[in-house]
Order: sequence, then structure tokens, then C-alpha cells
Amino acid sequence: MRTTLFHTLFLFSSIGISQALLLLARNSIIGATADEDDALTTQAVSGNSDCAAASAETSFSLSFISYGNYTSIPGEGEDDLSPPQLVSMSFAVSNAANGVYTICAFPLGHLTVPSDGSGAPATWVDNSAWQACADRKDSDGKHRFTIATGAAFALSDRYISVNQTWFCHDDAGRLVAYTGIANATLNLTCADGGEVGGYHVENCTSLDVSLPVTLL
Repeated sequence: MRTTLFHTLFLFSSIGISQALLLLARNSIIGATADEDDALTTQAVSGNSDCAAASAETSFSLSFISYGNYTSIPGEGEDDLSPPQLVSMSFAVSNAANGVYTICAFPLGHLTVPSDGSGAPATWVDNSAWQACADRKDSDGKHRFTIATGAAFALSDRYISVNQTWFCHDDAGRLVAYTGIANATLNLTCADGGEVGGYHVENCTSLDVSLPVTLL
């Protein structure tokens, strides 16, 4: 399933790389149907029954961790809208404090075209900056608020960071906000995925990891 997720990324380049990653991750990893869409965007209040107490020593669980590098094969796919290269990261993350499960999927940089008019091919520029993950919605029965998650991944040293701001409403009716961050160096196993749809594929995966969270 993880390989299939990236084998079809290039088909969605015309709707935007990050949106394609999110759509594919949500449907391929979670197996969501149209009827389940609300469950992906709204966290049940019951999932926060021990949120305040658990937030003091919570953890982020990362699963379905996958890095993909798609490079177009010369002479193939030149007439379509697919980019000549796509480097991306995706994974699912679950917060033990509130049970919220969301998806992080983003490109690890961008293509740049030389400005000297030489006609040289575009090159990939790495970017390890923070990227937004899919937001989740929560409710205390009266108000709705957003649980925001972000992630950053440095390919050079395989260092990943995840942060999240969440809310607990199980402590004497008070709404309390928490922000936490977790970091780790991933042990990626890479494989040559061969040629797929005019691209040469490199795919790297990691075992699931549980990361202790430091509250900010």
C-alpha cells in the first residue's frame, strides 16, 4: 500500500503536489469512504475524556512513514503535465493525549528553472522548512476549534519534527490549550522501485515510531 501511494502521485500533479499527497494519503492509508469523511475532520468529544491528564506526558505515534523520489525518464512523459521530479514525504500521526489521528503529506522542496536562459533542465531544491499537515476539528459541545499539526523533515540527516496544538475540555469544564513537539532521526530503508509511468522511483519507508512529546 505504501508503494502504491507514491506510484500514482504523478497522475495528480495538475491539481497541486501537496493536495495530491493529502488525497492519496487519506484514501490509501486510511481507506476512507465518502461516508467516513466527517470522521476525518471532526474528533469526537469522547476521545478527550482523559485529555488534560494525558497531555502532561503524551506521545506522537507515527505510522505509514514513506519518502518518495520520482525522477522522469528522458524522452518519456514530455507532453503531459507531470513534473520532471517530485520528492515527497508522508505519514500518519496520532496524539496519545486526545486520540486525534491526522495525515502529514508534503513535497520536500521545489523545482527551479535556471534564469540565465540557457535552457538547462530544472533542478530540485531541498526544503526542510515546517509544513502544515491536515487540520482536524474538535468540539466541546458549544464551540468548534482547530487542532493544527505541522511537520518538518530534513532528508540529509533523516531528522523529522512534528508539532501540534490541541485543546482539552475535560478539566472542570475548562478549555485548555497545549502545544507540543517531538523529534527523531528516522531509520529509513530504501528500495529501487523501478520505472513507473515514465518515472524512475526510489521509495524509502520506516517502521512505526512513538515519540515522546515536549510541551512548549
